[in-house]
Amino acid sequence: MVGRRAALATAIALLFLIPLASSTIIAEREPGGFDADGNWISSVEHDVHPNWWLYWSRDKDGNQIDDRLEWLLEQPAELQQDWWKRAPPGSARIFVDYNHHPTDADISALEALGAEVTFRFTYLDTVSATAPFSIILGSNGIRSLPGVVMIEDLGLAEPNMHEAVPNMGVDAVWQDLGLDGTGSVIAILDTGVRGDHEGLNDMDDDPFTCIDDPPEPDPTDPTPPPVPADCDPKIIAFFDAVITDEEHDPAESYDSGTHGTHVAGIAAGSGGGQTDPATGLRYVGAAPGAWLINILACCDGDIEDVMQGAQWAIDNKDKHGIDIVTSSLGEQQFEIHFDNDGNSAWSRQMDMVVEAGIITTLSAGNEFGGATFAGCNTIDSPGDAKLPVTVASLDKDLGLAIYSSRGYTSDLRVKPDVATIGSSIMAPDAATQDGYTSKSGTSMATPLMAGIAALMIQANPDLTPTEFKDIIAAHSIEREIALLDDPGFNDCSLLETRPDNEFGYGQADPVAFVEAAGSIDRSLNVSMDLVTLQEIGNESYIAGTASGGAPGMGVVEVKVGGGEWKGAADLSKNGDWATWRVKLDPHTESGNSTVYARLVISEDSISPIDARRVVLIDGQSESGALEGLTSMGSWVFFVPFALVLALLGFIMTTERWDRKFSAAMKKSSSDKSDETDEIETSNWLDLILQKIKSFIGTFGSFFRGLRNGEALSENKASRTIALCILYVAQGLPSGFANVAFVAFLVTNGIEVEQIALLFATVYLPWTFKFIWGPVIDMVTFPKYGIRRPWVLFAETGMIISLATLLIVPDLVASIELVTILLFIHNLFSSLQDVSVDALAVDILEPDEVATVNGLMFASKRGGIIFGGAVLGMLVVPYGIKSAIMVQLPLLVLIMMVPLFLRERPSNSLFPWSKKSEQVDDDSHTDVEETIEAEAVLPWESDHPEEFTQARWVATNLHGNRISPAALVLWLSIGALLLWGLFAIIHQLTNTYTGDWGFTFGDIAAPMKSIGKWGLLVSALLILAEWLGASIPEISNPAPASKLASTTAYNIVKGFSTRSSFVLIFLCLLSELYLFTDPIVVDIFINEAGWSQTKYNAIVGGVVIAFMMFGQIVGGMLGDRFGVREVSMIGFSLLALSNATLALISDYWTNTNLMVGYLCVRAIINGVAWICVIAVAMRLTFSKAGGSQFTAYMSMFNLSAVMAYLFTGTMTQRFDYITCLYIGAALTLFTVILLWFIDPDEVDRVLEGRFGDDEEEFDGDLGETPWWSDDEEEEPVVSGA
Repeated sequence: MVGRRAALATAIALLFLIPLASSTIIAEREPGGFDADGNWISSVEHDVHPNWWLYWSRDKDGNQIDDRLEWLLEQPAELQQDWWKRAPPGSARIFVDYNHHPTDADISALEALGAEVTFRFTYLDTVSATAPFSIILGSNGIRSLPGVVMIEDLGLAEPNMHEAVPNMGVDAVWQDLGLDGTGSVIAILDTGVRGDHEGLNDMDDDPFTCIDDPPEPDPTDPTPPPVPADCDPKIIAFFDAVITDEEHDPAESYDSGTHGTHVAGIAAGSGGGQTDPATGLRYVGAAPGAWLINILACCDGDIEDVMQGAQWAIDNKDKHGIDIVTSSLGEQQFEIHFDNDGNSAWSRQMDMVVEAGIITTLSAGNEFGGATFAGCNTIDSPGDAKLPVTVASLDKDLGLAIYSSRGYTSDLRVKPDVATIGSSIMAPDAATQDGYTSKSGTSMATPLMAGIAALMIQANPDLTPTEFKDIIAAHSIEREIALLDDPGFNDCSLLETRPDNEFGYGQADPVAFVEAAGSIDRSLNVSMDLVTLQEIGNESYIAGTASGGAPGMGVVEVKVGGGEWKGAADLSKNGDWATWRVKLDPHTESGNSTVYARLVISEDSISPIDARRVVLIDGQSESGALEGLTSMGSWVFFVPFALVLALLGFIMTTERWDRKFSAAMKKSSSDKSDETDEIETSNWLDLILQKIKSFIGTFGSFFRGLRNGEALSENKASRTIALCILYVAQGLPSGFANVAFVAFLVTNGIEVEQIALLFATVYLPWTFKFIWGPVIDMVTFPKYGIRRPWVLFAETGMIISLATLLIVPDLVASIELVTILLFIHNLFSSLQDVSVDALAVDILEPDEVATVNGLMFASKRGGIIFGGAVLGMLVVPYGIKSAIMVQLPLLVLIMMVPLFLRERPSNSLFPWSKKSEQVDDDSHTDVEETIEAEAVLPWESDHPEEFTQARWVATNLHGNRISPAALVLWLSIGALLLWGLFAIIHQLTNTYTGDWGFTFGDIAAPMKSIGKWGLLVSALLILAEWLGASIPEISNPAPASKLASTTAYNIVKGFSTRSSFVLIFLCLLSELYLFTDPIVVDIFINEAGWSQTKYNAIVGGVVIAFMMFGQIVGGMLGDRFGVREVSMIGFSLLALSNATLALISDYWTNTNLMVGYLCVRAIINGVAWICVIAVAMRLTFSKAGGSQFTAYMSMFNLSAVMAYLFTGTMTQRFDYITCLYIGAALTLFTVILLWFIDPDEVDRVLEGRFGDDEEEFDGDLGETPWWSDDEEEEPVVSGA
């Protein structure tokens, strides 16, 4: 009974234990074994060789002894002594392999048997030793030790050589991509490198590159002094793995034979020394800009030396920046071939070199692979290694060399991996100091591939060995195996087509390899302002230029040596990285290094890298950007700021701003009392509720006006909301094109060059939008409204042009057509912009211009955000057409606003609408003026002494006689307009007309010259007339119509008032301080440590929101206290905020403080600028509203352009702090010029808007002393 219970209990326990044992709860022990002390020790070898000893092809009998070693032990003593040169008679040189990393206990146990351990490998479970034959063969010998799994023969290495090499096409990489391997480091694991050979001693073949006073050679001196060391050596490290096992001074580099020097010259020789006697050409290596490292490892010893050299390369990878190891060595072979499967100690060691992140190229060997049948499976160790790239050799005719070894390997892997030319290569001859000699073999093909790898490393310093091998697999030139073309009639590929056992993946294609490595887009370019071997100090600045990028796309990255890529600051005005700057991180070591720069648009679109060899020094170098620049201190701002404050105080006093502001506050309080039925609003909650109620009431008034058919001129809420909605329509195309559509193009692989062309074409209408002004001022439809028909026409064009994109089957394949459609879309969008601005000028009352402008510009920002961010989110999941389909109904809804709202009561909505029976007297103004114009010309009806410039323009357009100066001026303007027209047509059609013999661009070029010279001649003629010269008038060949002449008269008349004229200078000077914008970006990126992405996110998000808030608040303040007054205070504060960035320079790294600064400055900027724009709108003549206000806006833009033009000059002369102070001082120009401006002047002089019984600005700009004012008279705020 007890037994049954015990059995039952055991069964139940097993039911629980069996699942537990098979579960993942019990962790599998990592590979390893027990050492001589019984401790579990892990393996350090790569997982591509799991339990390799169980199936090693050189242990066919499975007795744990290398078959070759067994064969050698049976040979005569003489052969044994020749083979094991470093072993005494009766002993052999062996590798002892363990299943774990051998410990001190294992070494002690091995030595206790009589073996002498000569090297312990760090990255293999192997030691090399000299051991008596008895302990190798005996059953109680080495094989009996714990963990020993194999005893290998430690053979001899030999160079793999044969005949000749032609050009591989590497020069195309030098010429087309500008890459020569600069910054790459190639370690030559070979017989050594002769360091004083002319082709290998330095980078530029000038032994005195950095020596100011080179010594004069004295042929009579038997003991000449040593030549001073050059500052640009090609060999930067030298390790002797054969004799001393130590690192030596690179200047002592030597070659124990001739093979290594020849190999080094093929990979990276500079070509110094003798030239081709027939052509005079130099024998330049594949990567002449690369550095070399000499690892002397052959051939006075055995394979242990080579493996020790490989281990040194792994250990010193970071110290010397080793990118590539190339070895053209192989095992010596006997008449009997011992096959290899990549599991020998040497092969496994080379796998570990790759595992360490070093690109490794190995020679396939020269075992006469072309021999029929016998030539297959002739690739020996280490060429049979699994991870390195094994290189076969081609003859001059690109056929496979007969000597080149071929696969399979013994474990049936395909080898080699790639083929390059290796026959008859001329390279440095170590027997001479400047001579060259010809050698052939896979030894020559392998360093050629290493040189190509160096070019790839320059194109992408982050290239990994896996990526290197993948590129070879994908981009080699596939070679067909043709048995009759094979010199040995041998085909070693039974089933394979690619890769095969002759060419591997095919013939190397240097250009394709390099382009793939760097994801190179040839339309992109980047360049650093550095010279070779320039000294670079800690935290120095690197500046440069780039081209080919599109606005808002990509980033310029810079790195030093093997460091991390660091994003630069975009200092270009268009956001296309045309100019950039970066502050380098501190370096830990001085000496020779490389600086890399690249323009990255996407992972698949990167510019060719610009790499410069430099010398890193301690301290700040002169190239570091601040030394040698002028520093002027804060006085350059505070002196003019104090003067402007004094002026502002004088203006405030003489114009009695205190009384104006007090009156405005009283009026505001009175208005609030009326609106809230005298409800007490001192409580903040009541005030907030009142504002919400007022806001909702505005929309209620808008819909009520829409329902009752009220005109825009009658309903304040209608015109405010209508203008804001129309401004949203202006922002939508901008956000859609800049963000959503660009994201779509990049995602679908459109080249950056095409994207940049699209941007340049799409934004052309905005550059020339000022042309729309005279058109909409001249061509009107009074019956339906002066501006409304143009707004409707523009909106309709925007909708149709955008909808047309939906019927294009493939937007990516039809990018040229898409560009034209978007150009047309923006053509209508710019027309809508000008039309809406003109409408605002016409219908806004003086006391609401600023407020409505603030709301309008905030609405435009909202449209940009919606078009970019919101529509952009739809692109990836739903496609670009979904974003278009969302945008279309929005534009249709926006068009409904002007469609169902009249400008003035007398206007008809549609042709079939009934004429309103009740019309105010003022509603007939436009019709009456039109009738009057038919009888009397406006320039004749005005007083003769008024508007003389406008009258001169009109009479010279309309009259039968014309001044020669005017004729030349009209022709010049016409020529410039034709130039613009043909330039636009050329931009749109150059894809289709590129092959034409004569293009639209050829027509445009002379038009521009004619226009420029014509303007100069007309200016001289006008000057002569002004000075009193009598120039007779001539017959007008083409008098302009009355309509065109009247329009021109009104445009010039609009600029004829004093304030309008001064405003021109204000527009041109107001944005000069923007030359500091790139400096501010640079400060945040390079000094504050922000990334470009972080800066863009904060400035494009939080800061924009605060600016919108400032614009809305600024508009309200302007209408309440006067746009001129608020502008002057606002720009004074803006100047102070601009200077504040310099004042807080010690706190630039404080992110919270800097974000707070940006937000405060954004509010001030919004307040100041919205009031200045309101001043410009107030000083716009309604009869020229389209032309004059657009001209003001264009001049503001021109001011910014001029500012950016001298950013470079300022930063080259002054330090950043001084530039910030100068920029802040330039901001004060606006305050000074506003002193001479009366915002009411156009209303009073041209519009007649203020009558005798209306409140108006008294025109006193400070001329009358304040104490002479009547105390009882309450001033009226300008602009109110």
